[in-house]
Amino acid sequence: MATIAVDYSPHPKQVLLHRSPANELLYGGAAGPGKSKALRMEALRYAMEIPGLQVYLFRRTFPELEDNHVIPSMAEYPAEVCSYSDQKHRWAVRSTGQQNSLIHLCHCKNEKDVFRYQGAEIHLLLIDELTTFTEFIYDYLRGRVRCTLVVPDAFKHKVPGIICASNPGGIGHEFVKRRWVDYAKPMELKRAANRDGGMLRQYIPGLLEDNPTLIKNDPEYIHRLDALPEPYRTAYKEGDWGIFLGQMFMFNRRDHVIDPRAIPEAAPVLMTFDWGFGKPYSVGWWWVDSDSRLYRFGELYGCMPGRVDEGVRETDDEIAEKILRQEADLDIDPDSVLRMCDPTCFNRKPNYMGGGQGPSSADVFLAHGLTLRPGDPKRDLKIREFHRRLRVPKDDKGDPTGEAPLLQVYSTCEAFIRTIPILQADLRDPEDVDTTQEDHVYDESALACMARPLGGRGLKSGKLWAE
Repeated sequence: MATIAVDYSPHPKQVLLHRSPANELLYGGAAGPGKSKALRMEALRYAMEIPGLQVYLFRRTFPELEDNHVIPSMAEYPAEVCSYSDQKHRWAVRSTGQQNSLIHLCHCKNEKDVFRYQGAEIHLLLIDELTTFTEFIYDYLRGRVRCTLVVPDAFKHKVPGIICASNPGGIGHEFVKRRWVDYAKPMELKRAANRDGGMLRQYIPGLLEDNPTLIKNDPEYIHRLDALPEPYRTAYKEGDWGIFLGQMFMFNRRDHVIDPRAIPEAAPVLMTFDWGFGKPYSVGWWWVDSDSRLYRFGELYGCMPGRVDEGVRETDDEIAEKILRQEADLDIDPDSVLRMCDPTCFNRKPNYMGGGQGPSSADVFLAHGLTLRPGDPKRDLKIREFHRRLRVPKDDKGDPTGEAPLLQVYSTCEAFIRTIPILQADLRDPEDVDTTQEDHVYDESALACMARPLGGRGLKSGKLWAE
């Protein structure tokens, strides 16, 4: 086939995407690095080189698909080898062989819509703005990625394969961050376990400055980003995956996460506990400084390894024994710890063996020498206290003072750092957390905030714990 000219000069980050050996790749972060165009050009490149290739390019809704891919592709794809079907929403591409390749432009607004692709053989799956999709949709589509074609050796590393692009935020933020951003260092190639698909993953971060064409053609764009209120500015300009649109709490590593440090000898120590069996249980350890600042220095999270929001189904005896072992590892005197829990831990449980009622979780813990006290679970109050402790201190002009927020988390507390930023508001009650999410660390941590209410800033009358 004669050489076909395509008006595309990829920028360095786009080149990294095109040359990457990964076959489960995420390109993303900030707004404006040329993610969508890179996906369209990758689709065209492979379709022109591999006869019979089936490429599927997704956006969540059809209006998004039309504005971001259908219309732009009309101006970009060469008419000499490409023809578009309005009815089928797909490009037929004349390749190097006798058989045309197809680029399907698809949308999947609802989870049930994925079943339209049940019989599809997807050779190359491209998903734009992946965080707008649910994990179920992604996994289902990934399950359709397979290839019976004879693929040239130069392309076997990526076909069959998946390339995604996305900004932080949205319903899929947590799973995208977990599978790529937190899975390995930026640019690092790391193969997933077989239970997670077994594909070679890579995260390529992208920023606005990676797209000099946009900066040249629209030099005011960066100022429009700077003018956005938080968290929009940070999410769109910096591509910070610790901050995303729609998150309930303004928690981020820069302001709230610190390296472990020694606990001062006279500092009070608090343990907080949220029970769970089918769902994870959560235990947190805190110390308090003279400014009433809370430091989360240890945690025990009962979540099934490699799973999300699935409990390890341990008994109260097993949990109590683990707490004692953890406190020994943390070099904590068990007798010096004030232990708070949700009041439901004092409810007696059904005795399925002998009928009647069995001991409560608090009773079982007491038998192991762990005395629990009921914390204050009022949802409207605890969320206010949690917000107040996470607030970054600012001066009268709205600029950060440099003073640390009144809640700090050791970098070793991975469950807190992972789950708190992804919590979103309840659509029916925007003043509360959506309890269908993985909110166990939040519920447990809020007990510490309620045990140390700030009042004006610290406690009045010198009382150590709220009564």
